[in-house]
Amino acid sequence: MKIINCYTFYLRILARTWVVPILFLGILIYGSFLFFVYSSLNDPQSVVFANPVVLALMVCYLFIGIYLAKIDEKEEIYETFSIIKNAVLYKTLAKWLLILSSVVLITVLLFAVYLYLFFTKDFNNKTYFLSVLKYIWLYWGLSSFIMFLLGNLLSLWIRGKFVYLIALFIYVFTIPMNYVVFRTEGKIPSQFRIDKILNLGEPNMTRAYNSLYGFSLDTIHWDKKLLIISLLTILFLLTWKKRMIISKSQLKFSLIPMLVILVGSAAYVLQPLQVLSDNDGATDRYYRENKISVNKSFGNPISFKKYDIELSTKTNLNASVKIQAISTATKDVKQIKLGLFHELHIHQVKMDGTEIKFKQKNDSVTLYFEDNTWKPNDNRILEFNYEGLQSNLYFGNSQAVYLPNYMPWLPSENSLPAFDIVTKNQFLHRVPHQPNDKKEYHLKVKGANELYTNLTKTGERTWEGTSTDGISLLSGQLSSKIDNNVTYVFPNTWESQFEHTDSIYNYLNDVTKVMKTTLKDDHLTVPRTIYFVPNQSITDGLPGEGTWWNNDYLIWGFNHIDYPSTPFFTVDRLGDFTPQLVFAKTKVSSYKEDFEFNILFSNVFGRALNNTLQLPNEGVESSSLDYLIRYAIGENQAKQKVKEQVNIWLKNKDSLNPESSIYKEWYSLIQHSTSQKWNKLHDILKEENSK
Repeated sequence: MKIINCYTFYLRILARTWVVPILFLGILIYGSFLFFVYSSLNDPQSVVFANPVVLALMVCYLFIGIYLAKIDEKEEIYETFSIIKNAVLYKTLAKWLLILSSVVLITVLLFAVYLYLFFTKDFNNKTYFLSVLKYIWLYWGLSSFIMFLLGNLLSLWIRGKFVYLIALFIYVFTIPMNYVVFRTEGKIPSQFRIDKILNLGEPNMTRAYNSLYGFSLDTIHWDKKLLIISLLTILFLLTWKKRMIISKSQLKFSLIPMLVILVGSAAYVLQPLQVLSDNDGATDRYYRENKISVNKSFGNPISFKKYDIELSTKTNLNASVKIQAISTATKDVKQIKLGLFHELHIHQVKMDGTEIKFKQKNDSVTLYFEDNTWKPNDNRILEFNYEGLQSNLYFGNSQAVYLPNYMPWLPSENSLPAFDIVTKNQFLHRVPHQPNDKKEYHLKVKGANELYTNLTKTGERTWEGTSTDGISLLSGQLSSKIDNNVTYVFPNTWESQFEHTDSIYNYLNDVTKVMKTTLKDDHLTVPRTIYFVPNQSITDGLPGEGTWWNNDYLIWGFNHIDYPSTPFFTVDRLGDFTPQLVFAKTKVSSYKEDFEFNILFSNVFGRALNNTLQLPNEGVESSSLDYLIRYAIGENQAKQKVKEQVNIWLKNKDSLNPESSIYKEWYSLIQHSTSQKWNKLHDILKEENSK
């Protein structure tokens, strides 16, 4: 009853100011207006860009914290509460409860407005809208409550109007836009980012919403808020003890659980956990700084036959992988080199149950077994335990999973690096790591939400099957539907684009028929599953790096900033995707020396495909193809001569015919790559152009 009385007392005080109710009403109206503007643009991801709302909420609650502390300093208020035993406890609980209830009220109201404007017949995914509510509570609600605690605590420490100046500094250093103050935006990020540490709002407000990963709702962000609240509570307790407001026994009773929470949350925050950060350039810088001499002899005399995989996707990706392997060498082997993405850190390697030595460097792992050499045709069991992933391109935690077959997230006989720097303009290229050999897989996953994979589900959280091009795992803000016996997996914010899938299916079916006929690719079929994934980084200079056409499924890649607010898969846009799909089938051999050769073919042949399919070619001719010929392809003599002949060939009407012998010979050079392929292509084109 005493808490209720105190609660109503402070509620009346705030209501009588008129300023506070007007501020809350203004914030609610402003937030509703922002949502209304973005709803007219059909952009439900606007909650990320509505950060002016949290700026207003944070300064409002900071002011309220100071104001309520100043109220308590008045003599009449002190006398009123002096007759109540443990008055500080009741007042504090009442004020905190009042602020919490107001935070819940305004966030629920803002969410209700958001729901009203964006929840429609063709966009109603409940998982997505629940994530929006969590986002609002985490970055708008809890940030506001923390600002109240800061303002209240400052007023206990600092008397007079000087407290407002200190509060202003704290506000500037803790708002989502504090990177402006610290001047960290656009600079090479370091492991220690003071702006990220002090920021109480959205940590990545300068980054576009990732439609696969979703909002930044990782446990570490909730834990950070808990850490700050527990720290502020401890400071309150110590302040009250120093002022003799609470006794020593009361301090111990309250301080111990707060210290436990503080230490536990601090230990969790300090772990190297995977979070979606704004460090898009990290991968690019890593491969520039760790250049490896790449050639096709990165294999080794060991063949993997069967994988038994156990994954845990809670905070980091944790993997336990057992591999049945056989030596294909003609003599004893003392060490082997395998491939594994460098962000996955190995803890232990065993061979037939016995721990062995290993060395991990960049994207390769060397195993040593001099005392127990691996004899020819000998079968052994390799067991790996590793964890990690801090990349923006790949992730494996409780929020989302993206582990594609072309990235070495499993130990691989292929020890080529996962990326390489290619083209004259130094763009990143994902080096293919599909095994191209039939292997058996048994998979068990703990922690992920609904998981999509090319394996067959055999039980609760278990899958198995055989594949010649590895396995891919996807989980996150995804939905799916089945049409024409094809499964479409897509971000739930793209829901409206897949109400009708006929245009996508017909387009892929037509592309498949023409490519299969003209290029004599008997393995080419319409994929049974299509994953639409925003998996391309800002460091990808050329479109299509995230698109991979496997034997029975297609990973159709898009940039992080792509969002189809208007009809996306229409006739006037599909033509832009054709070269990417062609490249998706040719990139299986696109190592560093093949990349430019294959990407040029994909764009020239894609142009011919579009002409046959009666799709527009403006985007291909004016952007991708023109850019490749003018700027991206290297300037050595052989390549320069080919570019000149390609320019002449493009003016020939036969260049728009995908059945031209030129394309068949060019594609043959891709399938049977030689060191003289540029010279041979030049001769082929020159002969044709001279007719």
